[in-house]
Amino acid sequence: KGWDKFKSREVKMMKEAVIFDMDGVIIDSEPFYYEIEKDINKELGIDVSIEEHKSFVGVTSYHMWSVLKKKYGLKQTVDELMEMNRSKFVEFLESQRGKINPIDGVKELIISLHENGFKLAVASSSGVDIVNTVMDIFDLYQYFDVIVTGDEVLKSKPEPDIFLYAADKLNVPCRNAVVVEDSHNGVLAAKNARITCIGYKNPNSFNQDISMADKIIKSFNEIDYNFIRNL
Repeated sequence: KGWDKFKSREVKMMKEAVIFDMDGVIIDSEPFYYEIEKDINKELGIDVSIEEHKSFVGVTSYHMWSVLKKKYGLKQTVDELMEMNRSKFVEFLESQRGKINPIDGVKELIISLHENGFKLAVASSSGVDIVNTVMDIFDLYQYFDVIVTGDEVLKSKPEPDIFLYAADKLNVPCRNAVVVEDSHNGVLAAKNARITCIGYKNPNSFNQDISMADKIIKSFNEIDYNFIRNL
């Protein structure tokens, strides 16, 4: 009976939900963001270094433009700057419909997790319009129970808010969830939420430090639903 109780507790501790970041995890978007933001910064007359851009990977557009507005004394409101950025990126995404694909192996992993009973969420710092466009282009809505965007939380990554909110909407304890992230800020947010984190080493995410992740992968083909369930 004692062994049965132990096994019962062990089963309860198995992972039952996966929360995916979107940018750099589902879509290889950071190079696109960088080029679009370079054009916007040129229009605004400011020079943002690649190191400064790197520090904004994983954060909300509100946080990024709040910092840049204050630092460079921009006359536009934060909302105007965000809208400029988002509209250009959505326009770009629509122009690439049918030409771009999810990151290799991630859609197959998402489908496998869904088919094997996992609850799934997207928790992205991007705005709702960008997230909805990506989910539509890649035909992913059907696999996710919850979608949370940066528009729905007050504090940006590396604060844990977005992952705590996603886990709450999934009705899953943080200890039974796994986050998949590619950015330094995102991994810190997962760890601050006390959620097990798989760090995806995306070569196009500007060499992010994800060393604090519980497991680091270079390809989604390295893991499957059984591996995640037993993390």
